[in-house]
Amino acid sequence: MSGIWSSLLDSASSAKSVPTRTLLLIGGTAQCQRDFINQLVQSVNNDLYAIQGSYSAVKNDYAIGYLYIDVYDREQEELIIRLHIYTVSKLHESYANLLVNILNREETTFESLFVTILCDWTEPRRWIRDIAQTILFLRNDVISKIDQEKFSGGLARCSERYNKLANTSFTDSFQLLAGNSSTIEVPLGKGEFDAPLGIQFMVAVMNSERTEVLERQFGRKDDEFDFIQQFLRTILLKHGASLIYLSSDSKTLFPLLFYLLSPSITVEHSRDYLKEAAQFVKPNVIQRDAVLIPSGWDSWSKILVIKEDFDVEGVSSSWQSEVLAEDGDVDALIEVFEEVVHAFGAAVSSTKEVQKAAAALEVESVPTQQFLRECLAELSSVELNE
Repeated sequence: MSGIWSSLLDSASSAKSVPTRTLLLIGGTAQCQRDFINQLVQSVNNDLYAIQGSYSAVKNDYAIGYLYIDVYDREQEELIIRLHIYTVSKLHESYANLLVNILNREETTFESLFVTILCDWTEPRRWIRDIAQTILFLRNDVISKIDQEKFSGGLARCSERYNKLANTSFTDSFQLLAGNSSTIEVPLGKGEFDAPLGIQFMVAVMNSERTEVLERQFGRKDDEFDFIQQFLRTILLKHGASLIYLSSDSKTLFPLLFYLLSPSITVEHSRDYLKEAAQFVKPNVIQRDAVLIPSGWDSWSKILVIKEDFDVEGVSSSWQSEVLAEDGDVDALIEVFEEVVHAFGAAVSSTKEVQKAAAALEVESVPTQQFLRECLAELSSVELNE
């Protein structure tokens, strides 16, 4: 009899189990990380879902910060997904040991882990250096110290999932994640997912509205913006990573994360949300402030559509032989990028300053009542003189 009850309790527990995901947020200032989390919360479709949790403060000045977000189905009041968020502002050896302890926990799997590297349009010159340092930190100081059996299983599952995404059209991939499609395996292209870390990750670039200020105030040209995008996409393609530019009013972050984190979410109505997410998660390389490259979508040929003379093969091979190699010259390729975008990092350094700089280019109109009062005073003085 006890065996029957145990079986029933186990089945009830598994039926009510909530998918959990672990988001590791690396880089950026505390304010930048707060902006990212606010973007995540604000991009949830409030007609369908409700947000609860502890996410109002990012505190990681002396260690790793922790927040969590619960996403509920608004109609059924059912918890859909719980997102544990760990924030790291500095790449330090002591932080690496803390991360290893977190990732070695039984409930944390490589399939449920997602890393986001934060960059900011206030200082694009640093992007490639920051990304390289973060990838090397994760590979050498964190992943290498994790239980290798767990890592091997995670690498195999990440590779399997990437191959599925890469072998379907983007629209079909939503059906694939919902379990409604099959794929025909096609070999991956050159420079594509040939340096997997064994974890899913993306690069999120904050304050993309600043691109307009950079163009209008600092004279930055399309060729420079194109170079930055192509460079980023080339190196991220090697790791199977995603790329997103986020402005203050962007609505794509939560749909994208839900899409990237969803493979093992089996809740029935989560599949309906995948269809809803498809309205917002569409690859975009044209709108400068809303670039979106989902994992599995990109290729060298798509990168070269932006500008044909970009040396995609040279950047890809140099990233492998110089940055990722144990004895490579990390600075060589990074300095090529920094030389091109050296003029991007000046002057404006915060969202408020961006808005102030943009406003400075415009003519401020005088309020109507103030204008009329000034006219009345002027007319009165004319009448007195007469």
